[in-house]
Amino acid sequence: MTANHIYHKNLSPELLKKQILFSSLINLGGASLYFAKNMPFSDALPVLAFFSSLMYAAYYLVLQFSESYLAPIARILSFTSFIVLSATVHLTGGIASPFIFLYFCILISETIYGLKTSLSLPLAVSSFVFVIAGEFFGLLPMTNPWTARIYQSPAVTLVILSTIVAFMGLTHYLADLLVAHLRASLEMEREENEVLLKKFSELNSSSQIGVLAHRIAHDLRGPISSISGYIQIEMLKDKTRDEQEMLKELNAVVTGMSESLNGITSFGKAALGRSEKILLPDFIRTLMAILSYSPQARGVKFVKRYEEKLPACVYAVRPDLQQAYFNIIKNAVEAVRDNADAKVIELDIRTEDKTVEVWVSDNGPGIVPEILATLFRKSLTTKKDGTGVGLVITRDLLIRNGGDIEMRNRPQGGLSVITRLPLVD
Repeated sequence: MTANHIYHKNLSPELLKKQILFSSLINLGGASLYFAKNMPFSDALPVLAFFSSLMYAAYYLVLQFSESYLAPIARILSFTSFIVLSATVHLTGGIASPFIFLYFCILISETIYGLKTSLSLPLAVSSFVFVIAGEFFGLLPMTNPWTARIYQSPAVTLVILSTIVAFMGLTHYLADLLVAHLRASLEMEREENEVLLKKFSELNSSSQIGVLAHRIAHDLRGPISSISGYIQIEMLKDKTRDEQEMLKELNAVVTGMSESLNGITSFGKAALGRSEKILLPDFIRTLMAILSYSPQARGVKFVKRYEEKLPACVYAVRPDLQQAYFNIIKNAVEAVRDNADAKVIELDIRTEDKTVEVWVSDNGPGIVPEILATLFRKSLTTKKDGTGVGLVITRDLLIRNGGDIEMRNRPQGGLSVITRLPLVD
């Protein structure tokens, strides 16, 4: 890997294309100075601006047809920009040019777009120094008379030149430092979100185990109670010593089974939390930030249909709502996972009277009406590896916080999950 290698993994093609197009239009506007009268700059400046406009337009067209040339075009664009800028600085006053600030803009843009090359700063400095030195020693003609007064003093010229060069280096260094800090912060936030996502997934699995444990205990408690009652009746009858011992042993076994079921039931119960006031738009935004890092959510477009500052508050146990809406949105992501075209999930928050509704809609296959009608009566599922208890858990968590849940197939295809909770001021 060479020193001037460009690390373009962070390059954004769309942003780069927009900047190239914007630069082409700006230069085209500069070329219109050709028709201006009494222009304070050289007549060569509009020609140079028109050339730059054509150059940026050509780069833009190449990227429109193929983004595989993104890295080399970014490299060429960066280097040619410094050369063209140096000519512009020369034509607009040299050391007193109002366009010197563009050197700083290019250096900052390189860092933002993920470009990392050891040639950028030396090229910017050398091209600028070449212009100033050329004008100072008479190798290049001075295009504007006011720069002559600066060049008359070598000390002033050196101070101004050194200051501009020093600020170029400082800008390059601080931009690298700032962007590196931002990327490190984003990476840390991504890792934290992945940890939270893993905890949510583990909580989902534990909750499903808990519901299954409840159902197993419920199904077995009846027969075991009947067996225990029958043994108690038999123990009251006249039995031989051996028969009484056998019944006592059998009763101890049945009692142990009943105690085990009680232990399973206690394990399956969800822990009670403290209710708090929750602003739903902020709550959903935080949850979406976590879910967006899920590998299953890649390629899924989340569309918000509500205002970010909507004053929709509920009073509920936060972990309950986190688990409930995590299940709902995760199911929506899985529903659109196999879509051949767009994968879209819409989120909406609506307030009506004293109720707030949260809509999670997807453009997946929806649910067969027959299954939809009995979805919460049995542990039904449309997933190959599903247990069917995820929705039951979600419903129970919402009911425990005074809410409910409803599902509707959308006329245009897909499913809408509507949850309702009491609205508080």
